[in-house]
Amino acid sequence: MKNEKITVASNYDGSSEGGIEHQGVEVSIGCFTSDKSEHLKLLLQNDNLFEERTGPRGNAFIGSSFLNDLMDVNENYHKNGLITYENEINNDIENLSTDNWCFSGDYNKKASSMVVFDGEDRGLKQEVQKYDDATGEWITTMEDSTSTRSTLKIPKEGFIKMSVRSESLYFYAGGILPVDKKSVLEDYSDPKFEVQPGVDTIFPGSGFCDFDILHSVFVDGEELGRNFEEEDFGGGVLYSSHLLFKDGIVVAWLATNNNAHFWPFGDEYTETSLPCISPYLKENNPETYEAAVKSLLEKL
Repeated sequence: MKNEKITVASNYDGSSEGGIEHQGVEVSIGCFTSDKSEHLKLLLQNDNLFEERTGPRGNAFIGSSFLNDLMDVNENYHKNGLITYENEINNDIENLSTDNWCFSGDYNKKASSMVVFDGEDRGLKQEVQKYDDATGEWITTMEDSTSTRSTLKIPKEGFIKMSVRSESLYFYAGGILPVDKKSVLEDYSDPKFEVQPGVDTIFPGSGFCDFDILHSVFVDGEELGRNFEEEDFGGGVLYSSHLLFKDGIVVAWLATNNNAHFWPFGDEYTETSLPCISPYLKENNPETYEAAVKSLLEKL
């Protein structure tokens, strides 16, 4: 039986939204324990949450060991991949993909989830394009997404943290497949492998924008292996944001950004009144920073 190489590559260009040309994301969700709470309280009281650090290229910046370590708290959820919005996954600016495949239009349901807090339905809808025979035009409708994806419910009670780390990433997966897995499709002259994406939608909480993560791809139920060396475009980790939830409500926002936030936490994407406790806020608005720290200490 003849085999054929397949490479599925995609990038999300966030540069127009203040991000980078090849933007990825890592998300972890887990319990914010009483030990973590006491540690954070002590750091805030002693003004030690942030410290001067040196990057791999010798550049100086302000970071946080505590917030970096929060990324490892992930008993409820942990994924990394290409950040997208409304399933914008069919971009390949570097032309790294082979030309023998196409996205099928359907998610791999077993690998795709709506990530929400238990007790919230958040209006679990998704945009679906359908061809209208009467008008001869494509129309967009909102349909129930739970028929195409599972729902992962995060426990609502107590303290939970959600960590979102922006990073440089160009999604790259591939393998060797039998050619008989190809299908003859109406829009293509040659048979193609139909690729089903594994996409999760993250709902960070009221006042914050939801976003998608492309983390896996499948052909006929077989997952293609990701090549993490090919995915690394040399940009490294950019910064991380951390939301603290109490009984499902966001009560604090902390981050390691030295510059203004960008997608998905830029001002144009958030509607929260919570100030972000970060090096950027501390440098540019120290009074608001101190008020935010005081407010958080009262909640811990």
